[in-house]
Amino acid sequence: MMRPVPGSRLTRPHALLGTVLGVVCATLFGPTAGLAEDAIRFRPHLLNADSEFSAATAFDVNQDGRDDIVCGAWWYEAPNWDKHLFREVAQIRGRYDDYSNLALDVNRDGLLDIVSVNYRSESLYWCRNPGVKGAAQAGSERGRVGESNGTGGESRKGETLWESITIDRPGPSETGRLVDIDGDGQLDVLPSGVKFAAWYEIVSVSTSLEGAPENVQWLRHELPDEVIGHGVGAGDLNGDGRIDIVCPRGWAEGPADPRTGRWTWHPDFHLARDCGLPILVHDVDGDGDQDLIWGRGHNVGLYWTEQLSAGESSWKSDPGVTLEDMAMQLNHAGWVTHAIDTSWSCAHTLMLADIDGDGVDDLVAGKRFQGHDGKDPGENDPLSIHWYRFDGGGSRTWSRHEVTSRGSCAIDLDSVCADLDGDGDIDILAPSRIGLHWIENLRIGSEHVPASEGRPLAEAAGQHDLLSFTQDSERRAVTTPLEFGSRRAAIRGAMEQVMGKLPPSQARIPLTVQVHERVELPKYTRLKISYASDTLSRVPAYLLIPHDLSQATRAMLCLHPTHFELGKAQICGMGGKPSRFYAHELAERGFVCLAPDYPGFADYTFDFEAAQSMYQSGSMKAVWDNIRALDLLEELPCVARDEIGVIGHSLGGHNALFTAAFDGRLRCVATSCGFTAFEDYYAGDLKGWTSARYMPRISTTYASDPQQLPFNFPEVLGAISPRPLFVNAPLHDSNFAVQGVEKCQALVEPVYQLLGAEDKLQFHYPDADHDFPAEIRQQVYAWLEEELQSRR
Repeated sequence: MMRPVPGSRLTRPHALLGTVLGVVCATLFGPTAGLAEDAIRFRPHLLNADSEFSAATAFDVNQDGRDDIVCGAWWYEAPNWDKHLFREVAQIRGRYDDYSNLALDVNRDGLLDIVSVNYRSESLYWCRNPGVKGAAQAGSERGRVGESNGTGGESRKGETLWESITIDRPGPSETGRLVDIDGDGQLDVLPSGVKFAAWYEIVSVSTSLEGAPENVQWLRHELPDEVIGHGVGAGDLNGDGRIDIVCPRGWAEGPADPRTGRWTWHPDFHLARDCGLPILVHDVDGDGDQDLIWGRGHNVGLYWTEQLSAGESSWKSDPGVTLEDMAMQLNHAGWVTHAIDTSWSCAHTLMLADIDGDGVDDLVAGKRFQGHDGKDPGENDPLSIHWYRFDGGGSRTWSRHEVTSRGSCAIDLDSVCADLDGDGDIDILAPSRIGLHWIENLRIGSEHVPASEGRPLAEAAGQHDLLSFTQDSERRAVTTPLEFGSRRAAIRGAMEQVMGKLPPSQARIPLTVQVHERVELPKYTRLKISYASDTLSRVPAYLLIPHDLSQATRAMLCLHPTHFELGKAQICGMGGKPSRFYAHELAERGFVCLAPDYPGFADYTFDFEAAQSMYQSGSMKAVWDNIRALDLLEELPCVARDEIGVIGHSLGGHNALFTAAFDGRLRCVATSCGFTAFEDYYAGDLKGWTSARYMPRISTTYASDPQQLPFNFPEVLGAISPRPLFVNAPLHDSNFAVQGVEKCQALVEPVYQLLGAEDKLQFHYPDADHDFPAEIRQQVYAWLEEELQSRR
């Protein structure tokens, strides 16, 4: 029998996203940005639109030789997926108490049972498989499962349901996974406890007089308290043949006897406080040691953390530049984290499976649906599922491939990849509170390639009314934050029409940071560095690190205004107008600051014409350079990854907005003299925007006509919402007319109100020209400190 690869009642209008707003993202703007070309296609199959269970697995329930699907209270019989009720699941505060469906033969009778590890009931329980007779007797009742205490036994209609047996009530768990922790050949249960750390072993199974399995005894084994938190994984990190436990704050080294021995704690790395499940322990680059793959379950990003060889460092320095005394600020000894994809959020479940059939496991990840009811960054954005292939022999990058997007497919808390249709390739099971799907891999056994999901959605972007869209010639209102998530995706797509596509994940080559110069200043160290943004260029930058940092702290991406000679140097206080010294001033206040050059400025030589195959605009090239700058900041041990903002004046002002629109890791945005509505920029004369350094398509495609452009600055501000935004717009700015800024403010305020973030939007209109006055800068700095502090 094939083994799977581990890995509240909603208002039903939410489920319409796949056919209304959810289709905006790609159907209007062509292929999804950032995807690699690939011959593998997928066909989603909706098994139950009303399913609200977040976990699923696959095994042969009725012992007919085919793997069935198990999800919550139901199992679905292959090959036609007929639905059968087989147990009751309690509902607690609007969510079903079934955070994992782990297939395990608990009572050693040769039949797979279900183990559930849960948050709201704070319990672990298992459901006894009664065998073929019991499964056959279980009803095919198609009504909704009612609320129950989850104890099993006789249902109200007389069907024989699987018995539910409590294992323990240790406290809330995000979910759990199966791991052979003690190496005895039997799988154990490893919960991701948020208030406890332990693993559970089956130590004995008693039998009745007739020889049937009767009672199961479990034994709880404690783990170090440091393991407590959101996210857990297991594997042999140090190559001693024993299982170690991985968590966001480091790893616990497995003792010779994990039942009785002492686990040794190693705080060697710091991932994120909301790691998805599991943290995968896997030799990503094939160098013989184990690396980590992890996602942010309630935030933005997928990452892998590479284990380095002894003495190896991810940072290099020029001769004469010493960094040994800054090692704690620049490197996690022995480990370096690389971003895989930061274009989407809520990757709560990660799986490894050979999707393309090349014999090497790939990464499968999908967006969770409304884990925190829209409160997490990017949580309201369209749903998507992707698989990623690592190029270990060449670029050391991950190529992203679409499984589904824009519809109602999601992966919530626990799932599997398995050959569900028996055709020889690996399919994907997608359980979610918005429905249950299985997603057919069409690599083998199907010559039909399905058309893209969704219908074209006209006029979804490029209109000043941010809270409406037009579909099928009918104007509709955006009335919920969830609906606005798709509007935001459409805005990003419209920006790409003008700027060109955001580079795909395979453009994310290793940063290979080089330090060229070190200067000690009274309150901070200034490092002149360069980093590899892509295969075309290295980005020159200054990194300012405050002295005497005792813990990871807030950081700023600082973008310079137009000054061809000085570039980044001006904002670091090395020349030019003192009102532009904001990187220097922020570093003196204790911020880690990274100030890159814009392409073509100061030390950054860049041939825009030669790069057109990869970048259709200088603006998109700058956005990508800035996204890679965020990768660099997140890598630093001295930076708190959830406390990163961006600030810029003039050129830097609108590039701060553009970057924030495409990357949700920027927690707040400060822009000075950076924009006005296009029609108010020199009375609609857009020539200044049209060079190769900025957005040439404004001229070549849209005739420099503001009315033809598919996006405008109100949309850019809307794409940033609900994140905190501070705007400095002087009354006498001759570049960016204040009346256009006021127009943008009036149009974006209703969006912030819809998203419950009215207090996060600040517009200031000082009596000044195109400048960043001292009193406004001081207000910005205090505002940044307050907003980033609130992220803790």
